[in-house]
Amino acid sequence: MPTFTAVRLFNEDGRRVSRVVTMNLDDLDPGEVVIKTRFAAVNFKDARAVSGEGNVVKRFPCIPGIEMSGVVASSALARFRAGDRVTVQGGPDFGIRRDGAYAEYVRVPAAWVHPVTVEFDEFTTMALGIGAYTSSVAIERMMALGVTPQSGPIAVTGATGGCGSFAVDILAGLGFEVVAITGKASEAGYLRSIGAARVIGRADIVSGPKPLEEQRWAGCIDTVGGAPLDAILRSLKKGGVVCAFGNAAGETFTTSIYPFILRGAMLIGINANHPVDQRGSAWSRLATDMKPRHLDRIIQTIPFAQLKPYCDQLIKGGARGRTVVQFQ
Repeated sequence: MPTFTAVRLFNEDGRRVSRVVTMNLDDLDPGEVVIKTRFAAVNFKDARAVSGEGNVVKRFPCIPGIEMSGVVASSALARFRAGDRVTVQGGPDFGIRRDGAYAEYVRVPAAWVHPVTVEFDEFTTMALGIGAYTSSVAIERMMALGVTPQSGPIAVTGATGGCGSFAVDILAGLGFEVVAITGKASEAGYLRSIGAARVIGRADIVSGPKPLEEQRWAGCIDTVGGAPLDAILRSLKKGGVVCAFGNAAGETFTTSIYPFILRGAMLIGINANHPVDQRGSAWSRLATDMKPRHLDRIIQTIPFAQLKPYCDQLIKGGARGRTVVQFQ
């Protein structure tokens, strides 16, 4: 039975502490499929879990990480065979109440395992993953509600993050005028290189005391919540649409009723935590008209050994784009 390395989170007298540990398959939660991990992704919630922040992981000890791809090592079911390329993304408890992605081997129920689709290899499946998929779902929903490139500028909050970067790239590729909003002035060049027509700071959208501000945005992909979401709502154009799915700037926000009753603003919540086999057209479009044009600029790859320090850096706001963890 092989031994392998994993990052495991422990609860020690109320403190959440992650450690690099050596494990074997018997240490993992039960499941019909064992997968040798090739790649995993780092989402903001994953970084919080590894760094011991917040209440992401619900059971201890537990291996964090909610997305991985690799090859089947063994399977109790005929539909998966050794060597099959597969992915686990967004399982109901994966990396939260059951051992997750940050291990050289993963064992999960077969229902959580999905073949890597013909459009993508294992790396691209992780490079896009929940980050690009969530942004594509939000953009598709915004367009379905009538927002077109002719409607006017589209704001993207938290633009340097993984989801924000994908939103900038995809929107620009679809012909929208994209205004990237960020607290990192030093990243303006990066944002322009992936499609932003303009880059402005968070301070440039902060609302004053008025319930309505100048009409600026036809739509917004909001990845941060909090005060920036309030500011965007107050400055939407008539009939403007905000698709929101993040909380890095706060889980709550305060606004008035006036953007909704006087300008017909629409605030749409996006939950794209869908298993791969339940993803609709937005996932397929990531290989066609919504295909990111600058994946090489958005994605950085780190070795598994650098996962813990990288997560600490991400929590402190020192990262951009999306990160893929590579296993040997």
